[in-house]
Amino acid sequence: MLRRTILITLAIAALVACSSDPVPSAVTCSLPTGSHPDFGQKLSCAADFAALAWRPPDASIPGASSSKVILDTAQAAGSEPGALYFLNAEKFPIHYTFAQKYLSGKGKPLVKDQGTFSAQEYFSPTRRFLLGALTRYDQPHTGATIWTFEIAPYDTMSTAQLLTAWDMVVKNTWIGKDLRFHPTSDSVLALAKQLPPRVKVVTSQELFAGIDFQPLNPGVAIGQLRYYAVADLDKKTKWVTPRDVAVLDAVPNDISVVAGLITADLQTPLSHVNVLSQNRGTPNMGLVGALQNKDLRALENKWVRLEVTPFDWSIAETTQAEADAWWQAHKPPVVQVPKLDLSVQEPRDCTQITSADVAAFGGKASNYGQLCHIEGLPVPAAMAVPVAFYHAFAEQIGLPAKVKALQADPTFAADPLVREKKLTELQAFVEQAPLDPAFEAMLTARIAGKFGTQALRVRSSTNAEDLDGFTGAGLYTSKTYDPLDAKKPLANAVRQVWASLWNLRAWEERDWRGIDHQAVAMALLIHRGFPAEDANGVALTGNLFDPTQPAYYLNVQFGDTPVVRPPSEVTTDQFLVYFDYPNQPVAWLGHSSLVPAGQTVLTTPQVQEVSAALGKIHQAFAPIYAKAGKFYAMDVEFKFNTEAGEPPHLWIKQARPHAGWQQ
Repeated sequence: MLRRTILITLAIAALVACSSDPVPSAVTCSLPTGSHPDFGQKLSCAADFAALAWRPPDASIPGASSSKVILDTAQAAGSEPGALYFLNAEKFPIHYTFAQKYLSGKGKPLVKDQGTFSAQEYFSPTRRFLLGALTRYDQPHTGATIWTFEIAPYDTMSTAQLLTAWDMVVKNTWIGKDLRFHPTSDSVLALAKQLPPRVKVVTSQELFAGIDFQPLNPGVAIGQLRYYAVADLDKKTKWVTPRDVAVLDAVPNDISVVAGLITADLQTPLSHVNVLSQNRGTPNMGLVGALQNKDLRALENKWVRLEVTPFDWSIAETTQAEADAWWQAHKPPVVQVPKLDLSVQEPRDCTQITSADVAAFGGKASNYGQLCHIEGLPVPAAMAVPVAFYHAFAEQIGLPAKVKALQADPTFAADPLVREKKLTELQAFVEQAPLDPAFEAMLTARIAGKFGTQALRVRSSTNAEDLDGFTGAGLYTSKTYDPLDAKKPLANAVRQVWASLWNLRAWEERDWRGIDHQAVAMALLIHRGFPAEDANGVALTGNLFDPTQPAYYLNVQFGDTPVVRPPSEVTTDQFLVYFDYPNQPVAWLGHSSLVPAGQTVLTTPQVQEVSAALGKIHQAFAPIYAKAGKFYAMDVEFKFNTEAGEPPHLWIKQARPHAGWQQ
């Protein structure tokens, strides 16, 4: 039931002692061989469990399968505390549907509507049913199997109720003393600490330490299998191509278009490379030991077919002819960017902009403007400079003709080294070109009038980023402008941000999605800087592992150490907040390596403050981006910054539609 809400991407603790299937060959199973009944009341062997268990179609826990468990205390007979049922989880993915079918009426108390059922059976001290899950965690690369009993992260059952359910599961399965209790949230962990020593506990960190395969973005790709060192990509001595299935020695900060990606380190779900993979629809996986993997090394530099599923991966040799045919059939859909609106000829305050203004102010600034209209949301005051000023600048310096000449150069299209060199030269040309003096004077005056001498961030906002279905995550540059620092003049910041429109990553990303480079222009978003960050984070306003369980996913780090592009070996706080349940229970998935053991980056009140802000953002953007039948969530960046004489203050920095989970 709850295993799908647990993230396994942070394998950071030692693997707990665990067992393989404790099933002597002489044991007689309780269920007929090959059967798949709706339920069983006793599991005598692993085959009984397999007849009822389900591997859900998500990427949260490779190698996990589960059977739901219901103890009906209204059916107590003799010395037994109630009737125990192990559910076929594929047929009954939620407890309620089984209770309605088998445990309502016909001499039993009636089971009411689902809302009443949930309120009673998860939160009432006098509940009828004790609900849980029996889950098997397989770790095929180590050969380990861990059996756990779990309850919902928001379940408020008492210690006595948990022990009643636990003892019944132990008594009615062959697992016996090898069973472990797995707390799925902080509140359940507090309950676990009250259990007697006979109930062995395994934490999420211990449970997932042995996992070395991580399916970040499932899919199929065909390309040439090639190995790269991230250091070589950073130094620009080597280049990936759109037809590479790239195996990297570490997680890169970003990467140009590839057919598929395998990293030898595990990633965070909201890392830039994973957001890019989701946006592109390309397979992405983490595989510890990828550099030494014999199956991969045997296919180095060969044409291969890579398939990443939520539970495993496979790779096989293919031919270039098959690759060509596959590529022709799987061209990505062309992204139609909003046509530029050049009629807006002056900067605007963010309160004068909404998400409908992408054509004039770009995606980032328009979504930021929408944030500024949400009552009570802590958004820094900001202004946006429309695309019209960039367009006039580009025309003045002859930029369109230079871009057209590059597109006509066959060596530019064919050779990534040439492409990098020419685009670097183009950016340098933009950065050195003179600004219109009238524009510079006007913008300087506007900024001084609104922000005074405060240090500012000048950020990109094109009509080809932060769109529904195309995020452009991390493609462009932000710069600092400090009116009191002569070394950081406004003109430099503006030109450097504008010039980033023409970096190699941005060019190749647009090229991959068929975006007309000449149809793209850059607005500017300008707001205060954050020189005293206590914490920074990224959140999704939805549960990407199980959309049926309302929760927010947060990834938070201490200070200004990046979250989406963390340094090697640095881990972050990762957790789910079940905002729709009493006390908003938190399921911790990993902890920051930058804070003392036992501590967290954010306090409980700060988590609640962020959750309240995420709720407002989710509701405000739902009419714009939510689509029937598709997962909807906003990708939100936030900070806690120390203000003069005040405690750390929450600021919402950005919000955009999360693209990847609509694939």
